[in-house]
Amino acid sequence: MSIKNNSDKLPITVISGYLGSGKTSLLLHLLKCKEQRRIGIIVNDVAEVNVDAKIIEKSPYFTEEDQLIPLQAGSISSDLSEELIEAVANLAKSQCVDYILVESSGIAQPDLIANYLSQGTTRQQEPLNQFCYMDTMVSVVDAYRLLQQVIPENGKFNEEFQNSNQLIMHQIEFCDVVLFNKIDLIQEKEKQYLSALIKSINPHVAIIESTYCQVPVRQVMDTQLFNQQKAFDYFEHNPVIAQQENSEFTVQTFVYRRRAPFHPERFDAWLNHWPKEVIRCKGVVWFGTQPENVINISQAGRAMDITHSGYWIATLKNWEIEKMKTIRQHLIDIWDDYYGDRMIELVFIGTNLNQQKMIHELDECLMKKEETIVGLKDPFQPQVDK
Repeated sequence: MSIKNNSDKLPITVISGYLGSGKTSLLLHLLKCKEQRRIGIIVNDVAEVNVDAKIIEKSPYFTEEDQLIPLQAGSISSDLSEELIEAVANLAKSQCVDYILVESSGIAQPDLIANYLSQGTTRQQEPLNQFCYMDTMVSVVDAYRLLQQVIPENGKFNEEFQNSNQLIMHQIEFCDVVLFNKIDLIQEKEKQYLSALIKSINPHVAIIESTYCQVPVRQVMDTQLFNQQKAFDYFEHNPVIAQQENSEFTVQTFVYRRRAPFHPERFDAWLNHWPKEVIRCKGVVWFGTQPENVINISQAGRAMDITHSGYWIATLKNWEIEKMKTIRQHLIDIWDDYYGDRMIELVFIGTNLNQQKMIHELDECLMKKEETIVGLKDPFQPQVDK
């Protein structure tokens, strides 16, 4: 089959990486540094709520000229593969974007994604490589988590991470660039050890060190590092891997959604008994002591960030609220007569989750109608610089 010159096709960068490694942070950074280019974005989430897509859509760097296609409740390297191919084809044929960024779910296998995008056909039997080409496969690696996974003294895997060890190693094995993220959380000797480990798994990979995924754009876009022949050889020598998702790594997801706020003291106490089965948690909450503040929660492994990220639209004046409803159409769908847009929406991802127990415990953390905020201690109050 003849392959056209890539100059008249759209380039694709695929961003892979385990849950909480920093994929969305990288995507937001690339949006910020896009210059005059129109970016087509495909964001995959295994959960039914695509939190990352919501974050991107609200970013000041996501403009009307950019396109966003969320794919959720599945993985683009397995049950959503057809949807991935159609989404890429639609973006490419629209002529409305100049570059395509694909953010995979945290449990997706990058080799399968590359296979679909380089050799896949649409439902109309159109080869996808007529419209676009694979430019770069990026795997974002959480340096701190990787250090917990391997034991430097003897080079063995930590059995506590047995569910994710194989998947993360596979994400490192099949990529052009490893973005070695959260490098500020480990020591120099540890960094050298992990870099050598990565090179032993993928000798030809480019390793880029970063904090908060702040990297030069040219190192992950327009690199032309993806080698089609090497990919073909890989698929040929790994037929089982190239045909099915890793059946040994299964995750559960559920969304905890409530309109009432959390009691700050009870929720803080619950955090101290965080279920070890939770691999990843992300979403928004609010507290009865802070009815105006939107608070983001992002947890991955043993690391958790709780940050203030703006104000609920319900805190605005009535005329401002009505104007916002015309700008953000989804507000009408989620608006509550009493709470407005305030809500708790947390996505939990993990293995062997006791969903009913977690829901019961979280419900116990909610403010009760008869409770007041007088005298409550709130450890989640924003810090004020003196």
